[in-house]
Amino acid sequence: MNKIDFLKENLISNKGLYDNVNIFENTLESFSKAIDNNLIIYLKVRLTKDKVPVIYSDSNLARLMNLKDRVDSTKYEELIYLNKYHIPTLKEVLKLIDGKTPIIINPTSSSDKYYLQKEVVKLLDNYKGKFAILSSNPLIIRWFNKNKPEYLTGEIITKKRKVKSLPRYLANFTIKVDFKSVDIEYYNLIKLKKLKENSLVIGYLIDSKEKYNIYKNALDNIFISELFKND
Repeated sequence: MNKIDFLKENLISNKGLYDNVNIFENTLESFSKAIDNNLIIYLKVRLTKDKVPVIYSDSNLARLMNLKDRVDSTKYEELIYLNKYHIPTLKEVLKLIDGKTPIIINPTSSSDKYYLQKEVVKLLDNYKGKFAILSSNPLIIRWFNKNKPEYLTGEIITKKRKVKSLPRYLANFTIKVDFKSVDIEYYNLIKLKKLKENSLVIGYLIDSKEKYNIYKNALDNIFISELFKND
């Protein structure tokens, strides 16, 4: 088996399995449920103001807490105090998963001088399970290419975006990736199948069985939402 084939073995859960009533997204409970359902787990990692790597999808607290604060401007203890459920650290989640299922980690950082990447590496170098790195930022991918070339890395591809900086634009031409994650809203089936000829391609985000049946043969794997499970 190719070292990357584990990314095709089971569907990928986005934020774990949850309903945001009894079990909340990106919690130890939602990840435990994903493990029980034999799903690969996708983790978006952010830094708090006091440099704690936490699992949290949004850059701010508006959707889940109705607050304007950003995650990176809030200390971890404040996050715990403000939220009605426990926001886990990356360390806690890795301890929970402990190799029971593969994971895909997206280190999402802005101007921390690669501090987050270094913290992720500290934890992953002692982790025994299967994992891959995924990012939409070519600078982050390039950092992993240079500093951890043995890591599997993937690139998120979505609609054409404005160039945020010249270094970021130029980095697109120097990175090496092992797989691609593609927004299905911006690629038709013909383009997806063409892309799949030269790369392992994972589509996102599938939230219904109807979409799943349409895209399953055009992709190597799929990110699913909790809505898909209950469809």
